[in-house]
Amino acid sequence: MTTRIVRVGNTLSVEIPAELVAQAALPVGEPVEWVSNGDGTISLVSPDSREHQHIRAGLAELEAGQGISNERVMEWLDSWGTENELPAPQ
Repeated sequence: MTTRIVRVGNTLSVEIPAELVAQAALPVGEPVEWVSNGDGTISLVSPDSREHQHIRAGLAELEAGQGISNERVMEWLDSWGTENELPAPQ
């Protein structure tokens, strides 16, 4: 049982043995997301994870026009540490 990693440009393809795919309940042929753990290892991010749910909710808010402009955020950040610190944009 061997895992094979192939790099083409900036893309890594990982061939995972069928036994491990079955154990992890990975969608065969579907892209999956991996994150670096900072110690040289990687972990699979489940599409049902809390992180993905938050990302999807945030994207839905942006698509509905509920985002805050970069200009307002930068104005707020630039005010930090000054006498006229602004409240966080809502």
